[in-house]
Order: sequence, then C-alpha cells, then structure tokens
Amino acid sequence: MGVSLEQAVSLLLEYAKPIDEAITLPLSDALGLVAAEDVCSPIDNPPFDRSPLDGFALRSADVADASPQSPARLTVVGELFAGDAPGVAVTSGQAVRIMTGAAIPAGCDCVVRQEDVSVEDDVVAIPVSLSRHQNYCFRGEDIQLGQRLISAGDRLTYVHLGILASVGFDTVTVIRPPRIGLLCTGDELIPPGKPLAPGKIYNSNEALLAGRLESLGLSVTRLPAASDAPEVLAAQIAAQTEGLDLLITTGGVSVGARDFMPEVMDMLGAKRLFWGVNLKPGTPALASLYRGSFLLCLSGNPFAAITTMELLARPLLTALTGWQELELCRTRGVLQMAFPKNSGQRRLIRAKIHGGAITLPESHASGQLFSMLDCNCLVDIPAGTPALQSGDEADVVLL
Repeated sequence: MGVSLEQAVSLLLEYAKPIDEAITLPLSDALGLVAAEDVCSPIDNPPFDRSPLDGFALRSADVADASPQSPARLTVVGELFAGDAPGVAVTSGQAVRIMTGAAIPAGCDCVVRQEDVSVEDDVVAIPVSLSRHQNYCFRGEDIQLGQRLISAGDRLTYVHLGILASVGFDTVTVIRPPRIGLLCTGDELIPPGKPLAPGKIYNSNEALLAGRLESLGLSVTRLPAASDAPEVLAAQIAAQTEGLDLLITTGGVSVGARDFMPEVMDMLGAKRLFWGVNLKPGTPALASLYRGSFLLCLSGNPFAAITTMELLARPLLTALTGWQELELCRTRGVLQMAFPKNSGQRRLIRAKIHGGAITLPESHASGQLFSMLDCNCLVDIPAGTPALQSGDEADVVLL
C-alpha cells in the first residue's frame, strides 16, 4: 500500500540535518544563499566628501551676499571629475569646477549647480547664496567604518551583494547550498537535439525538474541519462552520489520488468525509507539513504515526476537549507468546472488559481506535460472523493 504523503515527508525529515558548512564564494555566486557570519564595513562609504551634482565647489562665505543683481565672481582654479584625486586646495575668492561623484577639494563646503551660474574665461558668476554643506555628500553618510552590513542567517539579495561590493568585498562567507544531482533513467531516453530513433522519446524530465529547482534558487548537477541495467545503474549512483546531499532520479520505480530502481537500492545497501506513497500520480516514489545522501527516486512520467518532487523534495530541501521560500504553501479555492473522475486514491491534479477561482486544463494524464502550461497549483483531492462539481471548494498546493 505504501505510506501517506505526510508519513513520507516525516520519514525524510527524520534524517534531515540542516547544512551548516561555511564556504567562501565570489559575490557573483552568492545570490540567494545564507550568510554564515556577520560582516562589518572596513571603510566609510562614500570614502570621501563628494559632489552630488555637476557644478562648482566653493566656500559658502564667498557667496553669502550673492544675488541676481550682484553675483559673486570667483576665479576657477581647477576641474575635478569622478575618480580624480582632489589635489587642489581652494582659498577665498576661488572655485573648482566639479562633476557628480568627484571628491570635494579642501577648503570648499558647498557646491553650486552648473545651471545656476555663468562662466566667462576663468571666472564663474554666482547669482545665489548657498549655505554651508548645501549640495554636499559627506564621507560615510551611507555606510560608516565598522557598521554591520550583514548578519549571520541573512538570505543574500542583490541589495546585500551591492552593499558588499560598495565597500570593497569581492567574496562572502555563506552556508553551503545543497548539492543536488539529477539522474534520468531509461533506455528509451534521447537527449534533445539528437535524432529521434524509433521507439525512443526525448528526455524532458531533466529540463523540467532541473529548471524547477533552479527557479527556486537551487543549483543542480545534471548527470548523464542512465540505462535500465541494474549493475550499471548501481555503479553510476555509487560513483555520482559522493558529495551530494540529494540525488533525484526518474524512472524505474514501479513494478515493470525493467523497473530496477528498488533492486538497485538493495544492491547498494541503501537504507530504504519508503517505497510507495498513497497518492496519484507518483505512487511508486522511493526514498533511501546512501552514504549520507538522500536518494529520491520518482516516476518517469513527467507530471508524476514534477508533482512528487514538489511534494517530497521541497520539504526535504527546506529542512536542509532553512530557506522558508522553499516551503509549500496551501490555500483554498472554488472550482469553475467539474472534474468528472472519482478519486479512490488521494489525487493531485494540475490547475490554475486566480482570485480564488480554480480552472482546470482538459488533460490530466501523468505522462502529458503540455497541459501543465500556465498552471500554478495542484488541487489536492482526498481519497474517497467522488467527482468534483463546478462550485465545489478544494484545497490547493501553490507552485
């Protein structure tokens, strides 16, 4: 009979230990990962007083009485662009032409906008008075030396990465993300892009499952598709699980003549957690532990594979990472059309929910994928439920 979905998840979580290994990565590889330690700024940012606009840096005292009728006239003694060292010092009666982001030179305490002045030869006429520190960006006004930027446990966003880069970090120490492998099995599988021989099908599960995991912020190692020979499968899994936290396989888990995955688990000496889950599709799902890695073996039918990966792998990965974004979310909605089949077994069907209204595609076969396009949820139908009618309420798992 197998176990219930809830029992299957419980058995996985019983052995799931949160990953706590810290590694240092380039910022470019750290998006979405969890900071392993507090990070404080090694500098002030900006690292110098700077201009927020294009104009002229000067002393506010020199324009205290300036007006349109009597503009102050200052001698321009230099020009500074962003990135220039502010070598010039300004004294009374002088100004420096300055561009946005350039360091404000010594002696200046304000900046006048370029569009507010007129320039003739080396003299700038300023028809407005300015207060001290008007149009002035201070050193450290964004980030101060020693300020904590990131706390251990923060999930790193693009803003975190930008902040770290702004104070000179090119790496960050994070909790290692889960190492996930994906192995699709079956003699019938042909890689997309190759000629399709008689009796063969293209391997869509690799793109489907890996793409889904990657959309959730996870990295996946896509392993070469394997044949249905049990010895070959066992050797390949033994070689490829080292270092993985989770290996997901598709195909070979049912009771057909070439469904060898249960036998392969026995050949490996893997600790079986369950084989068979009381739900449709994906009933023959198999989970084991092998050398510290979880082996999650799913049906080769595309919809069955993606459904059971959502329901089983995501809770496991949530436990391994602590990423709350991976948690499955549930809600309720109202069917806008009937589902005519009785559900003697717990059943999950693809659907779309919007504003609480649930619509269904025409096809629900586990081997079909196209009808899942635009679906954003799974309707969770309890065992023993008769055909559903339009207007019935239903539980849904959000994708």
